[in-house]
Amino acid sequence: MFFNHMMSTEIKQNYPLKEYYKEIYQRYDLVNRVFTFGQDRKWRSFAVEACLENKPKRILDLCTGTGDLILEIGEKASNSPHLVGYDFSSEMLSLAVEKAKSNENLPDFIEGNVAEMPFENNYFDTAGISFGIRNLVYENSDAKKHLSEIHRVIRPGGNFVILESSKPGNMLWRIVNGIYLRLILPYLGGAISGNLKAYRYLGKSSRNYYTQQEMSDILQAAGFRVVKKRALFLGSVMLLVAEKQM
Repeated sequence: MFFNHMMSTEIKQNYPLKEYYKEIYQRYDLVNRVFTFGQDRKWRSFAVEACLENKPKRILDLCTGTGDLILEIGEKASNSPHLVGYDFSSEMLSLAVEKAKSNENLPDFIEGNVAEMPFENNYFDTAGISFGIRNLVYENSDAKKHLSEIHRVIRPGGNFVILESSKPGNMLWRIVNGIYLRLILPYLGGAISGNLKAYRYLGKSSRNYYTQQEMSDILQAAGFRVVKKRALFLGSVMLLVAEKQM
């Protein structure tokens, strides 16, 4: 089911990031496969396992995009949880809806802004986000509002699972990773998608995003306690599991 939830004002929606996804959505999955060497599927499976660890009954996938995370959760869940995929891009969600047609446990896909979500307090047992948290907090004036809303909709003791780019701890690999994200990813993504500007932003935000510890500190300040950390791809990617404090 595809719900269309829009904010009472359009102001927060009118920024370049939304336009980027509108222009690159058709090739978004392909670029992800290419620029991660197909590893994004394996990394996402780790996030799925973390989301399902406590057999939650209600699961939210934030910045769901084309729905890969929430659809895999639906395939692997043994208890038929209520699944919700939430994103601000109607174009990305349209692809998620197409993918979902072959799934038995159909998610509800809702279009809206994370700064103002249409869910009750403490509604979800678990929330996950796959390569989307940096769009909510990196150089974003609404970062605190986004984190506050995420905190609000997760029940006390519930988990927030984050899969995201990270600054590697090893300095040599950080340099190599930075060169790749600065000089290769933008042009590769731009060539495949037809939008160089969008992938320049995505490369920059990935390259300059936080370390595991910095992200853990941000979550702590927002009312979460990080209970699990895992470095992937030599520290270029992080998997964090944070618990909402009582």
